Amino acid sequence: MVETKVAIQLKETQQRIGQLLQDKIDEYGLTFGLLFLTMKIHNNPDASQKELARQMRFTEGAMSSAVKRLVKLGMLKQVPLESDMRHNRLAVTALGKSMIHDYKDYVFKRYEDMFQGFTEEELENLYNALSKINKNLEKMNNKA
Repeated sequence: MVETKVAIQLKETQQRIGQLLQDKIDEYGLTFGLLFLTMKIHNNPDASQKELARQMRFTEGAMSSAVKRLVKLGMLKQVPLESDMRHNRLAVTALGKSMIHDYKDYVFKRYEDMFQGFTEEELENLYNALSKINKNLEKMNNKA
């Protein structure tokens, strides 16, 4: 069946993209979870650690461990709140900001490379086809 061949190609594509991105974050000693947590803190500087844990679907213990690891790697620092010195706010360090910038540049460059040789029309057709697949998957997921 052609559907099976297409599904297998999509899976292979996803795995290859994942490996490319993993190779980049390996340079920093990170996992995808730690990378996304660092980005979330960068984009939500006023969020509490408890709030971030809820958003990331981490337990508070897992969140605490992740923060400790990111502090140890130099990606985050804990800054005491002026209003209550017993609590800390998480802040992304210069190294963390540099890593985020480097990762985003890398991702955009890989995306450009991935679609090299495609015409605008081919990209539009591919986008439309993948959108249909994702809508079908969403319907299937909602029925389950």
